[in-house]
Amino acid sequence: MNGLTEIVIRFFDLLEAEGRQLQRSALLTVRMAALLVLGLIFGAVAVFFLVAALYQALVVILHPVWVLCIMGLVCAGIAGGLLWLSLPRKKQVQ
Repeated sequence: MNGLTEIVIRFFDLLEAEGRQLQRSALLTVRMAALLVLGLIFGAVAVFFLVAALYQALVVILHPVWVLCIMGLVCAGIAGGLLWLSLPRKKQVQ
């Protein structure tokens, strides 16, 4: 009977330790996800400001129609670069 009691106590101690580890891991995951979302938002805003600044600089030099064409190409290049970076990489076979 004493051995069975010890097994039950050890089981619940292990269960408590696993629960604490799960809680720490969940909090770490939520924190990292929040930082990732904030980083993506700030990155998108930064790209917007860079494109807006480039537009303002080019309007002084060129006609607004040509500036919009250039900005369309720049935005398409940025989008293409981001899509290219998101593609899964193939593993090299040796």
